[in-house]
Amino acid sequence: MSCMYRIERYGTVTSTNELVKRALEQGSDEGLVCRATEQSGGYGRQGRTWSSPYGGLYQSILLRPAVPTEQLPTLGLVVALSVRRALLGAGALMSDTVQVKWPNDVVCDAGKLAGISVESHGGGVCVGIGVNVWRPADERPIEGKNTPAYLTELARNGLEREQDVQVVVDFVGDEVMDVFWRRYLQWQREGFVPFVDEFNACSALAGKHVEIADRNGTVVKTGIVTGVNVDGSLLVDGSPVSSGEAHIL
Repeated sequence: MSCMYRIERYGTVTSTNELVKRALEQGSDEGLVCRATEQSGGYGRQGRTWSSPYGGLYQSILLRPAVPTEQLPTLGLVVALSVRRALLGAGALMSDTVQVKWPNDVVCDAGKLAGISVESHGGGVCVGIGVNVWRPADERPIEGKNTPAYLTELARNGLEREQDVQVVVDFVGDEVMDVFWRRYLQWQREGFVPFVDEFNACSALAGKHVEIADRNGTVVKTGIVTGVNVDGSLLVDGSPVSSGEAHIL
């Protein structure tokens, strides 16, 4: 398979998402990947602040998917599965220790390993990926509800003994892109159907009693999660929920 993406590396930027969104507005081709060492204004889903100190992976991808509009909501789920698979390989982690939390967080028992944002913009899509690779030297107070977990502290293959922080971050970023790009091409051809069983098998919400809140915090649904549908919606008591934040009760 030929490589169709190209990586641009930066030091400290406001946000790699903003770099990609600007490139979308300028008509840049699909496959641009902006990767930064730090972000001063990083953000995740629904514009939430994403703390972005040195030691994490911060990269955004410019996509122009040739798919029906109704297929687009499943892209974030494919990204989450790809990031999970890449982190399992990069850290030699056990597959049952890392899960995806609908719609697109990657979590483990220790906390949140990665977050993903997907924004339609300028005739294309900006996918933002943040991974907690190294614990920052000047770790700041936790922002929000999610305790961060760090890949190098969970690794089983000596990754944590590599002293060059940026070498490890680039290694993880390259693994993410390699796994994602192959799955992205498959998703364009076949939709989300080939990924449904995998998502359900590693879902952090499977069988859990949850409440779904909208971006204003209003609870719109409570019940037991029975799976994820082929359209990417979360099935709660068998009924589809297409958006919102899921909280385990």
